[in-house]
Amino acid sequence: MLLQLLQSLYTSPGDALFRVVVALILLLGTAFAIAVQFGNSYRTRRSLKNLQNVGSVGSNMTDQYNPEFALLPDAAVDGPIQIKALYLHPVKSCGPIEVNRALLTKTGFMYDRCFALATENTDKDDAAITTWRFISQRTKPLMSLVRTEIWIPHKGSDPNDPLVQSNGCVVMKFDDPDAPTWITRLDAFCQTWNPFATPEVSFIVPLQIASYQTDKSKADLKTFGIHSRDAMGLDFGVIPSVAAALPKLKRFLGIPEGQRFTIFKCTPDTLVRTDKNLAPLAHIGSPAVHGYTDQQPININSLSSVHAVSALLPAENQPMNALRFRANIWITNAPAFEEENWKRYRILPKKGVTQPRAAVSPTISVVCRTSRCTMPNVNLDKGTFDTDIPLPEKKRGKPQPSTTLVQHRTIETGNKSALGYLGMHCVPEDSSLKMAEEQELGLYVEVGDEIEIDVGEPNGYSVGMTLYESSPKLSRLMLGIFDDSDSV
Repeated sequence: MLLQLLQSLYTSPGDALFRVVVALILLLGTAFAIAVQFGNSYRTRRSLKNLQNVGSVGSNMTDQYNPEFALLPDAAVDGPIQIKALYLHPVKSCGPIEVNRALLTKTGFMYDRCFALATENTDKDDAAITTWRFISQRTKPLMSLVRTEIWIPHKGSDPNDPLVQSNGCVVMKFDDPDAPTWITRLDAFCQTWNPFATPEVSFIVPLQIASYQTDKSKADLKTFGIHSRDAMGLDFGVIPSVAAALPKLKRFLGIPEGQRFTIFKCTPDTLVRTDKNLAPLAHIGSPAVHGYTDQQPININSLSSVHAVSALLPAENQPMNALRFRANIWITNAPAFEEENWKRYRILPKKGVTQPRAAVSPTISVVCRTSRCTMPNVNLDKGTFDTDIPLPEKKRGKPQPSTTLVQHRTIETGNKSALGYLGMHCVPEDSSLKMAEEQELGLYVEVGDEIEIDVGEPNGYSVGMTLYESSPKLSRLMLGIFDDSDSV
């Protein structure tokens, strides 16, 4: 039919330009149809038809470099401290997701650090011994360019959709490391309308292996290392959509072809208690537990503190992107480093809330300062390590901001390997989780909420280790867990 239509354009009288335009439209339509049928991006989008993206449309951090956020230490402040932005990091050390509201659970914010990428190493002394170890931007800075999205079911979702039965998914995206083909170029063009756009790889990682998938996927529970501790997770590398994309992700990250590579998923059975910098049980109720975060469930940071450090950097390293520090909660209207004096704080819901949330002000215990590593040195736009300009007699510059943090922000000596300190580790208190459970509503935190510090001693609402016994469903929600019986 298409061929007959094209022939009619050349046999019937009419304007030649019109015929050319119509022919181009038909050819573009054909190209678009091919991209829809065979393009990686469109295949991914079709799979998400019964899900919704939880990420915010715009960013609340686009003005982060504004001097109004640079409050000096001990500066006089008018008005309350506010939450400016919220971030989740579904895959440890990959790109974050900015959200306008996040569900607070016993293990931190739901979906935060619930996956980790790992490589397998074979012990040279005993070929029968293999160990898995997580990878991060410390050695693979290109992980910062692996973009992530979270998609979850909504009220109108088809319950028979496999991804709905898996309670949603994480979508991972990165630039295609292989030589482009005409199909990948066409797919990129149809997505961006830029003829020079780099083709993209996207793939789906379900949040859970639904019951009907268990026999097919056979995801094994394996142990792998995160820093100095052993973690455990389900090996999701056996899921077809994941297995098909991992070879390209290996090439993108520069992992040797012969080295095994997978992605692990945290489960309720793999949660561990924190064993360092313990928060007082008198405040938090029951011991803190976490999945793939570094010890503590929540990290909070202040734009004023980042501005203060940025001002100390060499001119060529300014301004510094606050997102290098990978906090969950970003606050404004507090003097620089003021958060280091906090012991406990309460999050007060903003006025005019329209979405359902528990009528509870979450209370958070502040545990310790965040010791920094080399990851803040990664340029998030390039996936490379930043340095200052080297001296004439030097071949390389010094890593930044680590060099500056070590010089100006080594304010304690408990961690010999710390490259300075910035930000605070925190733990949610059981009392507010319990009250939200009694209301049968989620304990949400939203952008625009206010921070109240010096909240005093616990009010006697002790929940201890019985927090999760009264309502199994809400217990799972507070731990950041869904199963097939949970509504969406």
